[in-house]
Amino acid sequence: MQPFNATTLMNLPSPFTYALMALNVAVSLWGFKAINKGTDYRRHLFIPNEVAKGRNLIGLVLSNFSHADLWHLIFNMLTLYFFGPVVEQFLGPHILTIYGLAGMVALLLVFILRKNNPAYRVLGSSGSITGILFAAIVLKPEMSVYFMLIPIPLPAPLFAVIYILFSTYFLDREVGNVAHEAHIGGAITGFVLAGLLAPFGFTEILARIHRLLP
Repeated sequence: MQPFNATTLMNLPSPFTYALMALNVAVSLWGFKAINKGTDYRRHLFIPNEVAKGRNLIGLVLSNFSHADLWHLIFNMLTLYFFGPVVEQFLGPHILTIYGLAGMVALLLVFILRKNNPAYRVLGSSGSITGILFAAIVLKPEMSVYFMLIPIPLPAPLFAVIYILFSTYFLDREVGNVAHEAHIGGAITGFVLAGLLAPFGFTEILARIHRLLP
């Protein structure tokens, strides 16, 4: 496999990645317009307590493509832009399977943990995007990934471990208004699905981990 770099990225055919990006942008702009007009924005939110009562079910779908603000949207779309083509290179249209299932598992985990909290609400494609990121790590484990709080390139498997530990630590600490449980659910789903769908399974990432160990 080739090293992960900008040239490789630009040469990858990525119609499904671009379609997902376009859908995220369209739904998010719809949500931003609703906020500016003062109309009902709740349809763009996943509110576990309301879903438990059979209300606002449309939020199960729209929340997975909506974003809180422009920066939230840009950050997620940049992540999808860089790692979506990696998944698409190896798995083709199965990138849609990973995006969808990672989002569903992320929302399910949020629902299980937060359904009794009427004030809890989330939106954003972070669960699905994290699924794509972790799938890319399984498929191309030799690449390096930057972590926001550590501005140096980390080996992808090491990044994955730090990411899960970070998200687990902050799970119930309500830091940064982030649904860490959604990130964990999406990450695990993307990791497992990539290994199940890839022709080489988990062989590449296990070999990479073995090489990183002392």
